[in-house]
Amino acid sequence: MRKKFIQLILFALVLMTASTVAAKETPEQLRAKLDDMSQQVLSRMYQKYPSAQRAIRNTYAYCTISASSVKWGFWGDDRGRGVAVNNETGKRVYVKMKEVSLGVNFGAKEYDLLFVIANKDAWDKFISGNIKFASEVSAQASDGVSGDTFSEATIAADGIWVYQLDKKGLAFELTLKGAKISPYKNLN
Repeated sequence: MRKKFIQLILFALVLMTASTVAAKETPEQLRAKLDDMSQQVLSRMYQKYPSAQRAIRNTYAYCTISASSVKWGFWGDDRGRGVAVNNETGKRVYVKMKEVSLGVNFGAKEYDLLFVIANKDAWDKFISGNIKFASEVSAQASDGVSGDTFSEATIAADGIWVYQLDKKGLAFELTLKGAKISPYKNLN
């Protein structure tokens, strides 16, 4: 048990160090890194959720985020970064995510998120940083516009669905969460 605890603490320290090192990259380097990461997230999502590929192709926009979390006691902290892509205009918006949770938390993990954005109104809210996430879960969700079904996606907000894929780590959570996704000022 003690060995697992020490491994968890070391994993958390590596995550914090990695985010500090990433802060020293130039904007061009960081954009390239986020674009590459976005392609990797899409590849993993398409393997796990084949419906995600059709959803991305037929939707207004999407956003990929690679994130990590550290949970301890009654507090949890998630951080991520990624790219939002407007399929209609080709515009790319580089984003960061911050999520806090309160409740019973323990563990650390890395995970990917793929947000499917159905329309311009949802896109505008998403990239402005003024979006509130719901906790409703659904095995299938319809966008109400084109009749597409996003199998295995969760409803995140009005006009926005999310796929999640855990990469590594272990976390136990029984919590209330609040998340905010906002654009990087120095990258857009």
